[in-house]
Amino acid sequence: MGFNFGAFVGGMSRQISENIEDAKKFNREKDFRLEMLAEEEATKERLARSAERRAQRKQDEQNAAMLKAVGYTDAQAGWIIKGGSTTVSLYSDWGQKAYAKGINPADILGSNLVNSDQQDPRNEAALNTVLSVADPIIEEDATPFTIRKDIMTGVLGEVEEPKEPKQYTSLEAGHAGTYSLLQEAKKTGDSDEITRLEGVLEEWKTKIEEDITLRKPDDDTGKDPSYFSKPSRETIRKNALADAYTEFDFETDLNGNITANLEGRQGAKIVARIAAADTIERQANVAEGVIDTNLMGEATAIRASAEQALTSYGQAIVEQKGGSDSKTKKFGYLKSTKEAPLSNYKMNEGGNSGKYKVGDVVIAEVAQAAGPPILKVFVYTGRKDPDDMGIEVQGRKLYNFFHDAGRLY
Repeated sequence: MGFNFGAFVGGMSRQISENIEDAKKFNREKDFRLEMLAEEEATKERLARSAERRAQRKQDEQNAAMLKAVGYTDAQAGWIIKGGSTTVSLYSDWGQKAYAKGINPADILGSNLVNSDQQDPRNEAALNTVLSVADPIIEEDATPFTIRKDIMTGVLGEVEEPKEPKQYTSLEAGHAGTYSLLQEAKKTGDSDEITRLEGVLEEWKTKIEEDITLRKPDDDTGKDPSYFSKPSRETIRKNALADAYTEFDFETDLNGNITANLEGRQGAKIVARIAAADTIERQANVAEGVIDTNLMGEATAIRASAEQALTSYGQAIVEQKGGSDSKTKKFGYLKSTKEAPLSNYKMNEGGNSGKYKVGDVVIAEVAQAAGPPILKVFVYTGRKDPDDMGIEVQGRKLYNFFHDAGRLY
């Protein structure tokens, strides 16, 4: 019988093909089993993490209940829990010891004795110091230990009544509340309370500055915080105007309104409003890098209105050749004319020498970078811009004490 080579090759080819298909099938099944195992492991991990989160939430709820039972507030309990189990144990043990000695743990945690870092070792030292100070005193006439609530200035601390500490949920609310209390104390003339609240207000400012430095760029909520209440802003505005009018020798009533005849001193009245705007702006700068935008807006509005009024005043004095009001003419507010204007240097030299009174109007010739000099109207304010560094002219440093009322038309 002869050997059929073609059949042999064909049979071998079929066998090879079958072997290849078997191998592919095995690999597919293997890959499928691996994928199933991977998915099973991933599912186990997800379930484990979910169970861990549920356990953590349950533990947090138990810790919060325990901490509140000790005497901490909801917000304080939440703050402690963020520090982890060690921090919870520390503040829980300390709170129980404090409570046993008649100390409210919430008062201490809301004071300036504890900083924002839960795990700062200085916190533990401060807390233990409080307990050591609170140890019973043996002497017969000794008074029991009490916490000085009048110095509690934390975010949840006291700034009002010693017996019932007023709690604030934010730094801006604490500053606004304290400022309002300070204004009330000033009305009653309670010097001790004024001194105390001024100290508390400074503590709030310090904490606000600390908060700003620790705040991350993405912490901005987009809402401008208000560090003064609406009544406080009104009080600041009224007091600033009253003080400014008094500074410029005007008589005012209790609401800060001018009561005496202006006697041609309209210019001085407008300048006083600019001075008031400066005072309000300083108040609006609550702390380093912290501005109350509402109060700053009021300062900006008062200044813009006053500067516009001062420009109109200066132009009107020139237009009326000293003013239609005989009292204005009496005070001689127009110090130069179109026919005999002063040089810009002479005007500023006179301003720096005290030659003018507030409200005096001057026409001066001002040089231009290109083209001939122009005539401009200026009103003497007696006030130097804080950013004005002065210029050296003929060996003398001159500052600008004038309001630019525009070109002479």
